[in-house]
Amino acid sequence: MREFIRITDETLHWFSPLLSEDLCRQLTQQKSLYAIGAVEDRVACGILVFCIGKPAAEIRMLVVSPEYRRRGIARGMVQYLCRYAWDTTTPVVCSFSAPDRQDPVYLFFAELEHFSVTLEDGMMCKVPLSELPRSRLAALRNNSAQIRSFFSLPTVTRRQFFVQLQRQHELLWDDFDGQDCCQPLCLCATDGTNIQAAAFVSEDGMDLDLSFVWCAAGCHRQLMALLAKMSSLLPKSGGYLRIAAVTPVSVSLVDKLLPNREILARYYQAAWDMQL
Repeated sequence: MREFIRITDETLHWFSPLLSEDLCRQLTQQKSLYAIGAVEDRVACGILVFCIGKPAAEIRMLVVSPEYRRRGIARGMVQYLCRYAWDTTTPVVCSFSAPDRQDPVYLFFAELEHFSVTLEDGMMCKVPLSELPRSRLAALRNNSAQIRSFFSLPTVTRRQFFVQLQRQHELLWDDFDGQDCCQPLCLCATDGTNIQAAAFVSEDGMDLDLSFVWCAAGCHRQLMALLAKMSSLLPKSGGYLRIAAVTPVSVSLVDKLLPNREILARYYQAAWDMQL
């Protein structure tokens, strides 16, 4: 027997093996975050996490226990969400990345009834550290820009910066503590009072991820100076630098600075057309 339920604080522990500790905590603390669970033969075997925002309900995570896959459970959870959303006339969307249109995630949404999938701006790419165009990046230096290690700033300044980005919906991190960062490579540009630009790098073995880049309006020169400084600190050999370019501006920047990049994935959005 299979059933789908709206997960509450009282039933969340049934599904905790499918969730990280951080996501479990978010589900209990964030009012806009909800979850649907799948139970088959009294076993909690699937979970769909979604966020209610404006103007849509966005699917954040969809997972099924390995031994219960290929039984239509993921499809059932999405359809259950759509029936719930129909009552409130709320659109349902899911943004995801995939290397191509044969990827299982792409095929899942493309074959899902009443869903359409469109290509979005952005890409995930990589370039060998040994092939970074360092001379081209060095030319972007700006001696007037004050470049500092982000983690050298006072704790309260760092916290206020992330709170500001979250309020502006420019940051998806809900609890950023810098543990996954390569702190010497996390830089910011300031005017002495305000952060004008920032970039964060994390480590994955011998590879590096340029995981987040931001600049305030009118501060693109400061961002370029920051990236020039960062390039001078990067290892000259070893693994790869991976970059997630998710806006037209960042894609244009990557196209210009890294013409020999290898594209790993594109970004897509699946959207329900509100038919049942």
